[in-house]
Amino acid sequence: MWDHADGVRVEEVELLERHPRDVLVRIEASNVASSEASALLGPAPAPADLPPDLPPGLALPPLPLHILGHSAVGVVEEVGPSAEGVKVGDRVLMTGNNNCGVCHFCQRGRYDQCAAMALFGPATARTANGVDVHPLGYVGSLAEWAVVLDNLLVPVRTDLPADQLSLIGNPVCTGVGAALRTARIEPGSVVAVVGCGPVGLSYIQAARLALADQIIAIEPLAHRRAAALRMGATTVIDPAETDPVEAVCELSGDAGGVNQGRGADYVFDAANDASATEQAWAMTRSAGDLTLAGLDPRPGARVSFPMVQFSNFGKTIHSCQMGSLLMRRDLPWMVRLAERGQLDLASLAERTYPLKAVGEALRDVAECNVLGATVDPRL
Repeated sequence: MWDHADGVRVEEVELLERHPRDVLVRIEASNVASSEASALLGPAPAPADLPPDLPPGLALPPLPLHILGHSAVGVVEEVGPSAEGVKVGDRVLMTGNNNCGVCHFCQRGRYDQCAAMALFGPATARTANGVDVHPLGYVGSLAEWAVVLDNLLVPVRTDLPADQLSLIGNPVCTGVGAALRTARIEPGSVVAVVGCGPVGLSYIQAARLALADQIIAIEPLAHRRAAALRMGATTVIDPAETDPVEAVCELSGDAGGVNQGRGADYVFDAANDASATEQAWAMTRSAGDLTLAGLDPRPGARVSFPMVQFSNFGKTIHSCQMGSLLMRRDLPWMVRLAERGQLDLASLAERTYPLKAVGEALRDVAECNVLGATVDPRL
């Protein structure tokens, strides 16, 4: 768990009385998300470093003591009297997207904006000192046990390894969902992916499944460029060596035709850097689609686009949270894709850590030392 005073630590806590819809899950493996790692372990700006005109609410407030982790796989051990859709013994995926089904957004098919989602759920545990502990994203899966609302659980019947399954609730669902549900890549398209971490590599695999003609990967780290090629990229670009905007525009043009240098049809940003987002905009063709999943962890980080392009070029920007998915519909489908070998999860689950080494796992993810990391509390 984590708080401002002590950072990341592993500690025994006492579970509180559960809500009637709560489900007790024994964790098999939990993904270590890059969004959590970079936000928690990146440099925390001093107040003087924050933009003076930062809008209210964008500066990160003091966070409660909380259990990290919002994507995992486990086995149901106890079910509350009002819980629905799961039973004791079920193997379940866990994800931080509520999909309540009744709010304004769910009723309009925007499950990614479900009003029930929150950064933290109500306290599910208490320390020996009497401090309440909250689950991150209502999940809190970097633990031996998790107390989770029933609608955050997706039962699956599969023998896939736990480390691979733990990635489906995020980052895989974000990348695959963004490509196939949010942007809806058309066959024969030119796709550019900015940033080839686990989300970016999931974009690439989904673009391959969508029969994109070209899949151009932009990534400064050599081992991630190599992974991008293995997973379906047709071209890789090192932005330290080549201007990525110029390269994408050159690659996407029709040889000798009027569309020379037009830009990519679909661009996906997973770089976690505001300047990369601006490049992603620039390499998107007129009337093209730009999908954003990258999250610059710096409070107040901003992007800017030329106003004339924003007004006149007809580009569509998609905000993508958790792949715009309906979890109980879409996650079992992704499991089947992995079982058939159409999604490579093994390469993304590059290293598994015991729970006692969760700090090391977070650091390795924040520093891009591994493609993907999982924590197995049984080790």
